Amino acid sequence: MFKGIGKGVNKRKIEALEEEASKFQSHGQYAEAAGNYEQMAAAYLDSNTLIYAGYCHEAFRMWLKAKNADRALVRAHAAFHVLDDTGWLKRSMEEVLDLKLMIDELRAAGYNDEAEAFAGELNKKLGEFGLMLKPTSADHVPTVCPSCGAPLPRSMAGDELKCPFCGYVIQAG
Repeated sequence: MFKGIGKGVNKRKIEALEEEASKFQSHGQYAEAAGNYEQMAAAYLDSNTLIYAGYCHEAFRMWLKAKNADRALVRAHAAFHVLDDTGWLKRSMEEVLDLKLMIDELRAAGYNDEAEAFAGELNKKLGEFGLMLKPTSADHVPTVCPSCGAPLPRSMAGDELKCPFCGYVIQAG
């Protein structure tokens, strides 16, 4: 899934874990898949922050599908803190948007309080850089995805909203 530099990472082990995670997902064993993604993230922690954060996000998604918001939030916070500690939050809007997507995914899964708390933490950190997440206007954005019918989150970054389920992009305004 994630290609890149990972000094000292056993690529064969990562490939085996990815294959097994895929099988777990296809059988609805989301907690087991999350565990694999956590192992993959751990393998990259010291060598590639962005790959680490990507695998944290995959584990986060699997924990949400397993209906375990607490474990999902552990992965969200792990990605958030490593991206902050290494300076990626300040220099990469793409990484900010990935964390924002986690907030949207929490909301879409029905964890609104958790989403608001995580958004507050992210906004607090972004405020240190003179930035903030852009709230959506309820007048301009649909409440369900026009493509798949999934519930859409109520805030966004920039002028578009991407469905966390099917990837459809909705333009605001």
